[in-house]
Amino acid sequence: MAGMQVVVLILAALQIAQPQVAQPTTPATARGDRFQIAVPQGWKILTAGSDVVIEHSSGASLLVLRTDPVKNLPEYALQQAERVMIPLGFAKRGDPRTFKDAHEEWVEYEIRGNRLADHRRLLYRAMRRDAAYYSIVYEAPEDQFEALLTDAQSIASSVQTVIQAPPARRPVRRVAR
Repeated sequence: MAGMQVVVLILAALQIAQPQVAQPTTPATARGDRFQIAVPQGWKILTAGSDVVIEHSSGASLLVLRTDPVKNLPEYALQQAERVMIPLGFAKRGDPRTFKDAHEEWVEYEIRGNRLADHRRLLYRAMRRDAAYYSIVYEAPEDQFEALLTDAQSIASSVQTVIQAPPARRPVRRVAR
């Protein structure tokens, strides 16, 4: 009987000592105006409606919104980058970076400036994916910008158009005469 108790204790100890296998976590999804984005771990959804605002625990933030179609994406991107710069003190805009293929086109600007005493870096991207247009603004403290840049770019690349079904039509009632 004592031998059986020892075997049970050994089996119990082995079960406890086995390493726990981490279950992969799937990113959350945030929905905006006819689009959705993947939100990785460490980011929190602040608003989701016509636009999506997410924030990282470090204080970095990302804004994604759907915009109206534009005729000249590079010109639009420049105007919007300058608009984003307005509230920053001593703001400087870098040269544009661009990408274009059959299904996607984007123009982005890196912006450096100050919010009060905080040195901030922003990345503004105007993007066309098929027939949909988006504006994306990533902002982080100067010293943490690079650390979360890959996350921000993967979030931006996860933008997917969501096709909404038209509202249900009410059946027409005919009155017999």
